[in-house]
Amino acid sequence: MFSRSRFVIASVAVLTAVVLITYQPALRLNFYGDDYSFLETAGRSSLAQYLAFYFDPRLQTGWYRPLQGMLFGIEWVLFGGNPVGYHLVNLLVHLANCLVLFTLVGVVSEKWRVALLSALIYAGLPLYGVAVFWPGNADFLLTFFYLSSILFWALHLPQGQRRFYILSFVFFLLALTTKEFGVTLPVILFLVDRLLLREKASVVMASGAKQSPTRDGEIASSHKPLLAMTMPMLLRRYVPFLIVYLLYLPLEYDIQSRSVLTNMYGYSIADHVVSNFVQYLAALAFPWGLPEPLNYIGLVVAILVYGFIALKKKSARLGFLAIAAVLTFLPVTPFPWFFTRYLYLAVMASAIAIASLVEWVATRFAHSRWLAPSASAAIALVVLGNTVGSASAAADFAELGRQTRVPFRDLTQRHPTFPDDTYLYFIDSPTITSQLSGMFLLRYGAGVRVASNEHGGVRANLLDHQNAYVIYFDEQRRTRELPVDKQMPIEARPRVPLDFVVPIQLGGFETPSARARRGDAVVVILYWRATGKIEKNYVVSMQLVDGVNHVIVSDASEPHGGTRPTSTWQPGELVVDARVLMLPRDVPVSSDYRIEIELFDSETLQQVEMHDGRDGKSLVLSPFAILD
Repeated sequence: MFSRSRFVIASVAVLTAVVLITYQPALRLNFYGDDYSFLETAGRSSLAQYLAFYFDPRLQTGWYRPLQGMLFGIEWVLFGGNPVGYHLVNLLVHLANCLVLFTLVGVVSEKWRVALLSALIYAGLPLYGVAVFWPGNADFLLTFFYLSSILFWALHLPQGQRRFYILSFVFFLLALTTKEFGVTLPVILFLVDRLLLREKASVVMASGAKQSPTRDGEIASSHKPLLAMTMPMLLRRYVPFLIVYLLYLPLEYDIQSRSVLTNMYGYSIADHVVSNFVQYLAALAFPWGLPEPLNYIGLVVAILVYGFIALKKKSARLGFLAIAAVLTFLPVTPFPWFFTRYLYLAVMASAIAIASLVEWVATRFAHSRWLAPSASAAIALVVLGNTVGSASAAADFAELGRQTRVPFRDLTQRHPTFPDDTYLYFIDSPTITSQLSGMFLLRYGAGVRVASNEHGGVRANLLDHQNAYVIYFDEQRRTRELPVDKQMPIEARPRVPLDFVVPIQLGGFETPSARARRGDAVVVILYWRATGKIEKNYVVSMQLVDGVNHVIVSDASEPHGGTRPTSTWQPGELVVDARVLMLPRDVPVSSDYRIEIELFDSETLQQVEMHDGRDGKSLVLSPFAILD
C-alpha cells in the first residue's frame, strides 16, 4: 500500500498532468477584452505612473485591484506583447489552485482520497474555462490567495501557531487587493472557525497558547478552551480583519460610486438578482451544464439530496460547503448579467460535495469486486469529458477574440505601419477606447495614440499631432478614414462659443477636413456644455447644404447617438457629440457647400434660438468642398 507521503506525491503528479493536458489549448489563444486595457496601461506608462495608477484610489474608475495590475506589469516586462507567456501564467496559477484545493481538503477532512477526487473533478471543469483562458480576469489569482488564506487558517486553529495566523491574514490582504470578492473571506474564516473546525480548535487556548495533556491524559490549563470563548475573545481574534474592513469598505464605496462599470451597466438589488441567484445555483448543482429547464430540475434534485444527507448526518461540514459556495458568488448577483466564469471559486464546493458523495458510495459498497474498476472508469470519463469540454470552450473563446479584431482588420491591412506621433480618433467604435488603444499598441507600438468619442467627455484635439486620422464605420461596418487637414479654411458664423436661449452652450467644434469625396463622409465633432439645469430633451440637426440652399444630406438626433439626452447633462459637463453625414455617390462636385447646425425641442420640434437673436438660429460652417 502507498504511504500517505507517496499518495500525496502521486496525486500531485496526476493533477499536474491533468491540468497541463486539459488546458494546453490555452497556450494558443490571443488576448481578449480587458487584456488590451491592462497592456495599454503597462505599455504606455512609466514605473511611477504605473504604480500610481493602480495604488492611488483617487485614480480608479472601475475597481481597486492593485495586485492584478502588478501581475500584468511583471508579465509585460517578461513577455511584452507575446500572449503565450500570459496564458502560461494563468495555467500555472490554475494548477496551483488545484493543488491548494487538494491540500486544503486533505488537511481538513483527513481523507486524502476525497481530496484527490475533489481536485480532479475541479481541475478541468469547462464551466469556468474563461477564467483560465482570460488573463484580464482576476478570479484565478484571487482564488489562489483566497484558498491559501483558508488553508493557513485551518492550520492555525488546531495548533494555535502565530505564523499561520499571520500568513492567513497576509493572504487575505492579497486577495482583497486582487478583487473585491476578497471581502467575503473573513466571513468564510469565521465559518471555518465555528463550523468546520470547531472540535479540532477546542484544544486551543483563548489566548492562542496550545494546551498540553498531563500524565493522566487530562488537559491542564487555567484558561478556557475555544469552545467556551466569549464574544470579546472572538472579537480579539478578528479585530485585524475588522480594521481592514473599516479602511477598505469606504474606499471601495467611493470608487464604485464613480465606477464606469457600475454607472454604465448598473449594480442594484432588483428582480434580476433572484434570477441570477437561481441560475448560479443551478450551474453549481451540475457543473457540467444542463439546458433549461433541466438545469432547474437538477437544482431541485440536488437541493433535496444534499439537504436530506446534511440533515440526516447533522453535518456541519456540508452546511459550511453550501454557505461558502453561496457567499463566493453572491456579490455578482446584482449585476444585470449571468456569467459562469464568476463561479471559478464557488464551484470548488460542488467538486468537494460530489467527491464526498462518491466516497460515501464507495464505503457502502467497499466489498464489491466491481467497485474499483467502475470507479476508475467513471473518474477517467469525467477527466476525459472535462478535457474535451475545455478544448471546446477554448475554441469558443478564441472565436470571441477574433471577432473583436475583425472590425479593424481592413484598417491594419491598409496601414502595415504608421509613423511616430500618429493619432487615430474613432467614431462610435464597437470596442471601448482603452481596449482599442491596447490593440493598436501591440500592432504599431507606443508611437500610435488612440482615442474615441466613447465617453463623450474629452476633446479630440485633432490638430495636436503630426499625423492624425478620424476613423468611422460605414453601412457595412467597415472602417473608413479621413486624414486630418491642418490647413482648413473653415469659418463659423456666428463665432463659437455661442449660447442658446435654453441653458445650453455650443463651446466649439472640430472637423478633420473641409473636403470630402463622393461616397465618403463629412464628420463634425461638436462640444456641448450645460450652463444650468436642462429640463427638456433637445435634438441636434446637422445638414449639408449646397450653394442654392438644397439640403444634400442631413441627420437629426439626440446628442451622442441618442445616448446622452440633454435632460441628463450636469451643469458644466462637457458632452462630445460626433456627427457623421454619409455622402451620396452621385452628389455634385462643388466647393460651395456649407454645414448648418441647429437645435430643436424634441417634443414640439420648435427650433431653439441663440441667445442673441441677431445671430439667427443656425451655426454655419463653410466652405465645404465635395471632390470626385
